[in-house]
Amino acid sequence: MIVTKKLVPITLLSVVIALMAFVVNEKPEEVPPLHSKIEGMLIGSAIGDAAGGPVEFVDPPLRSFWTTCDQRITIEGIEELGKLFKLRPYPKDVEPFAQWEPFGPEGTITDDTRFKLILFNTLKNYNGELTLQNFARSVMDFREELPEKYRDNYDRWIPEIAYATKWALGERENAYPVERIWGGVPTMEGQMPFLPIAALNPNDPEWCYLKCYELGYFDIGIAKDINSALVAGLARALQADGDWKNFEEAMRTVDPYKYNDVLYVDRQLIKWLDLAHHLVKQADGNIAKLFDLLEENLTTTYWWETWVPIVVVMTCAEIVDYNPLASMQLMIEFGHDTDSYAQVMGAVMGAIHGKNVWPDNMSETVNRRMKEQFNQNVDDWMSLINRYKK
Repeated sequence: MIVTKKLVPITLLSVVIALMAFVVNEKPEEVPPLHSKIEGMLIGSAIGDAAGGPVEFVDPPLRSFWTTCDQRITIEGIEELGKLFKLRPYPKDVEPFAQWEPFGPEGTITDDTRFKLILFNTLKNYNGELTLQNFARSVMDFREELPEKYRDNYDRWIPEIAYATKWALGERENAYPVERIWGGVPTMEGQMPFLPIAALNPNDPEWCYLKCYELGYFDIGIAKDINSALVAGLARALQADGDWKNFEEAMRTVDPYKYNDVLYVDRQLIKWLDLAHHLVKQADGNIAKLFDLLEENLTTTYWWETWVPIVVVMTCAEIVDYNPLASMQLMIEFGHDTDSYAQVMGAVMGAIHGKNVWPDNMSETVNRRMKEQFNQNVDDWMSLINRYKK
């Protein structure tokens, strides 16, 4: 009895000391400073574009064990998926809406990032005056900003966009109403140039929504709302407490034109966000099943319709518990418009976690390719944002 009485207090004391040591040593996750979040958003988007470009619309898509097996993804599986994410060279010649380098090296961007070059040209050439007229003129002037070797590619890329751009500028010769672009299909085109708007005024997501809505003359129908809401969500993600929860909450609630209150009509953005969570629940941790559900439920004719990147990004992030690199890998493995999906995922992950979430070699490679090919990169973008941020 005497021995037992002595042992019990010593054991309890040891447990208490161990618990206290654990609490003291456990450090909360460090919040990245705003400049890191902004840079993380910009380079993350470019990394996603460059990673998705080489496998865009490849049939069948590249698939690994965890996206083909009949099993629930594990914690270890999520880590394995993240390790697969990488940059690849392009196995194809130049395409006007893809890469402009024949069989381009890894880190080469596509039109998703080239459109951002145009946005930053607008800031640079118009002293930060980001208006519809200035942006549209920058679209038409982009050819002269390009190295000579890319100008033929521009000429093959621009015609459909030019019809709407000239109309937006008030021209009527060789111009057509903006509502006609892409045959009247609401697309994700506004998601290509306008994600960086979030960095210009991250403390005011509504301002970011309105600015995207104003500039997006080629966003028609529900694309105006959905693409603008994405930019508002990114602005919220850039704030110090930005995470996936309040990123999505901002998308749902920032609504200056009252889409949530339209008589008799549900807001399409809410429908697709709700569907994303429903599909993840149905998949029950099985990524192969999730991919099948996405194919069955997206009701899309073209895989670049405006809601598709939103649903793909939201579902794939959630099913791997919002792991940044695993989420990016799923963009590559799902297939279809991989560069567009991955550039959105990269922007959100970078906005939340900051620039250090991306492997240094990836950031350096993409930045170097952009500078080599287009004479501007994320470093130049950061200078412009620092100059014109509100």
